[in-house]
Amino acid sequence: MADVENLDVATVIDRALQFCPSDVEPLLEYLEMGEVASIGGSSKSKAGMIVKRLRAMGSNDLATFFRGGEGVGYEEVVYDVGRKLKAGVTVEATLAANEHEILKTVFANALDQMSESEKRELMRSMEVSGGDFPTGAAGVLLTQILLNKLGGFAVYRMSVVVANLVSRALLNRGLSLAANAALTRTVGVFLGPVGWIVTGAWLLVDLAGPAFRKTVPAVIHIAMLREMVRNRVTIGVVGDGATGKDALIRSVFGLDTGGVDPVAGSTSETQVYQLGDSGAVYLVNYPGFIDVRPQVNKFTADFLDHTDAFLMVADISRGISGTDAAILRRVQAYGRPVLVCLNKVDLPREGDKGKLLAAARERLKGAKMVETAFDPDKRLGQASPSGVTRVHRWVCEQVAREGKQTVHIPRSEYVSAQAVLPLTSGR
Repeated sequence: MADVENLDVATVIDRALQFCPSDVEPLLEYLEMGEVASIGGSSKSKAGMIVKRLRAMGSNDLATFFRGGEGVGYEEVVYDVGRKLKAGVTVEATLAANEHEILKTVFANALDQMSESEKRELMRSMEVSGGDFPTGAAGVLLTQILLNKLGGFAVYRMSVVVANLVSRALLNRGLSLAANAALTRTVGVFLGPVGWIVTGAWLLVDLAGPAFRKTVPAVIHIAMLREMVRNRVTIGVVGDGATGKDALIRSVFGLDTGGVDPVAGSTSETQVYQLGDSGAVYLVNYPGFIDVRPQVNKFTADFLDHTDAFLMVADISRGISGTDAAILRRVQAYGRPVLVCLNKVDLPREGDKGKLLAAARERLKGAKMVETAFDPDKRLGQASPSGVTRVHRWVCEQVAREGKQTVHIPRSEYVSAQAVLPLTSGR
């Protein structure tokens, strides 16, 4: 996966459109471009049109004329917005670094307008305890404490909060994001004082030119989209029918798929669930998969293209079938890491178990495997699921290799927080 911090702005918007077009809608409103659905073409072409509009907004008419109507580069737009907001942007810094400086500045300014109780409530919602920051501290200091406390994930959370504040000030509503989760519900507490300071900042910027009322919120929203793309974790679960996919989701991640609704946009064939409250972790329960390719819809295709790791479930008690082998080949074609969970190992008789495992390793040769019992038959003497810690640890390892945070991937009560044994290979 390419370093998201170095992605050009068109690619960031393209990825956001592919994952959840509604996340991009506020950006179009800031740029007065209508709705995503009204822009024809692919997500890539839509992203190009949005960037062209933004670059034009960041240019004066004469400069745009001499550039052939293309407008200034996005990096220059970000730098100019940063200077107007008195953020610590520099010409030498990367695009992502300057975006971060803008987010930090707006966030710190907002903190300076809050009461001590409001600051504590917001920090608590961002997982920072009151004892970690001094009473009466300036917004700049509190922002730095937050970054030190939460690391890279703090920028993601900060970006969601700031983008919501901007939306409330300019669009008179908070954002309805796929990534909002519990975090943005807390932002509503600060609609009054914070909304005033953000609106005031825009009035000051407007004195330098009306285009800034479009470019400032647009740059902030794009900075948030970059953080969403950078931090989003998508875990795919595949397998034939009745192999134990729902049991995997419950025993490994603590999510009962029978007790929660999928996120908006899910179809009867592909179910998408948000894991935990970070707003950054998604689990996708795909259909049988062997025949998904000929009939796959765009919703399923988008998630397949952005899945970080696949968990495949196979029922070892009935043996590895041709369907299981075909599903594995289909998943491997995406070039993502795949872990095969040889499930229901508690069911075969001891004499048959070894033969079934040997046959599985032969039929699925080369695949990474782990023996599991996600929903063991208690009549056979096994009370708790087995193999779940290894599965969870493997997922975290793959996500970490992508440079993404793993601390927000939830685990069930059965998953140990301690180090686990090495995974069994399929060789």
